[in-house]
Amino acid sequence: MNVLIVDDDKLARKGLIAVIDWEQYGLCVVGDAQNGKKALEFLENHPVDLVFTDIDMPEMNGLELMKICKENYPETDFVIFSVYEDFSFARQALRLGALDYISKIEFDPEECDAILKKIVEKYQNKRREKAERNLRTEEDWEGENVRKLEEEFKSGRWIFDENELEKMSEQLSELPLRYAERILVSSFNHLQLSQRDKIPAFETMSELLNWIHSWLQDSYLNSNSKTDDISLCIRAVQYIQEHVTESIRAEAAADVVGMSRGYFSTKFREVTGETFHNCVIRYKMKTAAKEIRKGEKSMTEIALELGYDNFYYFSKLFRKEYGCTPGEF
Repeated sequence: MNVLIVDDDKLARKGLIAVIDWEQYGLCVVGDAQNGKKALEFLENHPVDLVFTDIDMPEMNGLELMKICKENYPETDFVIFSVYEDFSFARQALRLGALDYISKIEFDPEECDAILKKIVEKYQNKRREKAERNLRTEEDWEGENVRKLEEEFKSGRWIFDENELEKMSEQLSELPLRYAERILVSSFNHLQLSQRDKIPAFETMSELLNWIHSWLQDSYLNSNSKTDDISLCIRAVQYIQEHVTESIRAEAAADVVGMSRGYFSTKFREVTGETFHNCVIRYKMKTAAKEIRKGEKSMTEIALELGYDNFYYFSKLFRKEYGCTPGEF
């Protein structure tokens, strides 16, 4: 463990370095500084595990140094070695995470063996407890939140809804990569998606998310050559997109993909997470929003082109989808 000694009294610094057999405790003094400001300059370029510091120093005292290091160097631990025996100082130091508070006045070189052993033991215990907490945190990723995300991914709704895909991508990006990979493989197997045996090993989360988007684009482009339920429903969504300005009926879409009306309605909702009717409305409103942004047509013209001769009803559907009226959009 690398040690830094911080004290404005040069003799005290050098004396502390000389009086203790640091190597005996697995410690190595890598530097010394005359105040907190100089200590921070040293820490910028040198890894330090343990800082022995005085409290009362010019420019920046020991407690101020601890506060800054708690934010900028959270892996660095502190031992206060001070002439002050004020309980309030000790309490502040311990509250900031100091391993120990040693009085210079009461410090006896003959007792340094027991003191150093205790400090090293506290340091190791703190590291061990942190490692155990990190392990528990990592294991918690396998808890309810991850299982819930896995079930959502298995639903396949992200394949048909850009907003759902964006939400799922954000949630995946918050996971450790190996858990995101597990969810991806599990959902592809569950949905019996093509290329489920060709999912590569990813080195970064960006690679994984880019692969999902590339796969999705390929699925939409090549759905006509596949006969699994996902591809057939993709084809039905493409039918909606191609005929969005027309009166679209489920019977026609079922006929296009080669399913019976009843089976198609059940399977479409099961795979996409919404009814065919609601999917049609969503794409019509999406088209309306695109036309509104262009600003080339009146609201009434847009409604009529999409098959709505009742503007009030059109406005109601638009508000439901976007949370505002077409005029407010």
